Amino acid sequence: MTMTAGEIEDRLAITELINRMVLLLDARDWDALPNLFTETVYNDRTSLTGGEPETLPVLEFVGGWRYLMEHLDTVHHLVTNHVIDLDGDRATCTANMMGTHVLVNPSGGSTWTVGGHHNYQVTRTPNGWRIAGITFTIQWATGNQNILALSIAAGQAA
Repeated sequence: MTMTAGEIEDRLAITELINRMVLLLDARDWDALPNLFTETVYNDRTSLTGGEPETLPVLEFVGGWRYLMEHLDTVHHLVTNHVIDLDGDRATCTANMMGTHVLVNPSGGSTWTVGGHHNYQVTRTPNGWRIAGITFTIQWATGNQNILALSIAAGQAA
């Protein structure tokens, strides 16, 4: 497969965008995260949580992550094996994902780890590539599934 310099630059920019998103998520930098997304974000976590996919304003989308993770002791995501398909000003990136969520608590284990793959929909904007959607497909999970519920409860008690 021969790629142009522009295609190589696009692939690097998309990989950097996704890696930056994961680092900012793990740092819980709620102010910087919205800058990596389009104004609305398609969100499909139905394989994990059920329900229906939804498209949300970016601040509401990031606010959902904040609601779930702000009160965890730590969170650590790994995203690997990025495979990018370019189509003009749009692209998809499929990658493996593993997320570890940690909250020391009196009602069970302190970690919950999930693994699966993400499918990112990305769009070229005047400000560069931005994430327009994320579909998460869970493949496995281990540990205390109640970690996120405990984190939410901690936020409601604060």
